Amino acid sequence: MAAATPTPGDPDFVLDLMCPDYHRDPYPTLAAMREHAPDYVVPGIGALFLSRHADIVEVLADEARFSGDRTRWEHYVPPPPEHADHPVVRLTGANILAAEGAQHTRLRKLASAALTRRAVKNLDPLMHALADELIDRFIERGTCDFAKEFGEVLPVTIVSRLLGIDKDSDRERRFKSLADAAVVAFNPLVSEDDKLRSLHSMTQHLEEVRALMEEKRKNPGNDLMTDMVEAEDDAARGFSELEITSTLQAIIVAGSETTANSLSFGLVELLRHPDQLARFRDDPSVRASAVDEIVRYQHPGLFIPRYAKVDAEVAGVKVHPGQMILCAVPSAQRDSAVIDDPDRFDITRKSHDLSAFGVGRHFCIGAQLARLELEVALGRVVERLDDLRLDIDFDAIPFRRNPAVRGPASVPIRFTPGRRLAVAADGEEALR
Repeated sequence: MAAATPTPGDPDFVLDLMCPDYHRDPYPTLAAMREHAPDYVVPGIGALFLSRHADIVEVLADEARFSGDRTRWEHYVPPPPEHADHPVVRLTGANILAAEGAQHTRLRKLASAALTRRAVKNLDPLMHALADELIDRFIERGTCDFAKEFGEVLPVTIVSRLLGIDKDSDRERRFKSLADAAVVAFNPLVSEDDKLRSLHSMTQHLEEVRALMEEKRKNPGNDLMTDMVEAEDDAARGFSELEITSTLQAIIVAGSETTANSLSFGLVELLRHPDQLARFRDDPSVRASAVDEIVRYQHPGLFIPRYAKVDAEVAGVKVHPGQMILCAVPSAQRDSAVIDDPDRFDITRKSHDLSAFGVGRHFCIGAQLARLELEVALGRVVERLDDLRLDIDFDAIPFRRNPAVRGPASVPIRFTPGRRLAVAADGEEALR
């Protein structure tokens, strides 16, 4: 008789964050960890893995004791001296995700004005037009791969427009590659080979960002990239090219990878819950709360790393300076201690603490943009595609192999073929 697979709380249990089954559905494991192993320490690296909402929020909100700067990690290996001036290595030091205190506030101001609720709302017509444009590409077929033909394309296109990149520019595709590479390059748990490949890719793409910055310096426009270039040129504000480049890279990554996964997760869960799909389609007033529920129910991340700055105690465990703490945000979003019936998908759910988008000073700067994208894009999809359904069993949907984020790699859908729309540049539409 085969031995039972060890579960959280068993002495022989080992958490495998790269296991395909874990990426597909981490929630049973996370539920068991909240109950039996809230103080689990990852073998080999000594990282404390937190799964309870209270512990996770405590760590993410406490900058005095915990940092996002991975150079504080006790196992951090600095680059050899000959690579110290490598552009990607230098970028790490100016990363808004790792910055602390006044430095973080300073970098955040670079992009915050363009990503406020009011500024993002002005993008509503553009989002509608882009969503319709993408739907037009496949609506007459009656089938498509939603993840590849819509979910992966829309977010990076919107970020490209925000940065002032011309429509149909090949830079959109290259910026998507930059986002993919950065997610791997800045993850502390990836292999050195994967990290080197990603760093090489990032080097090439960052040169593209610098070239675009120079173009905007010569030919300014009404866009975020121009605003940032002007911030660099304004001696009174004192932003360096490195800080500008790092912040742009963070916007590209945050505005594409996780939003793409949430679009795919959102459609999949709506299709798996027909009553919720009908409500979402027929009642636009619930769509804003639906977006928060989608991100809560199927969080696109795996964890947020933090590093102890001082001796501290978390979840009853003493941690020392340099020790890594992995905050499993998806687990916090299913914790029954703070969320009623957390394993039920309910788009009318009212109580959202929004910790799915981060906590405190590091609350996601692109949250408003991502939420509006999901609301508009999924709204247009369910409005225009009749008899919408998955064209594959849920258990057969392939998932991405990524050490930091999770999401469907492919979402084949089927629907009744429909008519295309002519979408004007200002977002107005007319039947062809």
